[in-house]
Amino acid sequence: MAKTKVLNTFTAGVAQFLDQNAGISNIIISNITTGSVTASVRVRLPNGDAYLIKDAVIATGTNLLALDNQLLQTASSKITVETNTTAGIEVVYTAL
Repeated sequence: MAKTKVLNTFTAGVAQFLDQNAGISNIIISNITTGSVTASVRVRLPNGDAYLIKDAVIATGTNLLALDNQLLQTASSKITVETNTTAGIEVVYTAL
């Protein structure tokens, strides 16, 4: 059964992990600060990393959507979100 999850506690430059060993879809990164922020979404694979989004600038009050209704299985990999700020970013995603 799909569950909506929220990440809203970040440390600048430190990756936060989404649910592991689950399917992930509909990653929405929202900027609720008064300035632009930078965010990256990375898949950590056994043989190296791949970025879904790298250093995207998200304007104030806007959202960035990754994996729009597309499922990414994460059985042997990990998905992380990293930002350049400690507050004002919220990540909402679907875990299956």
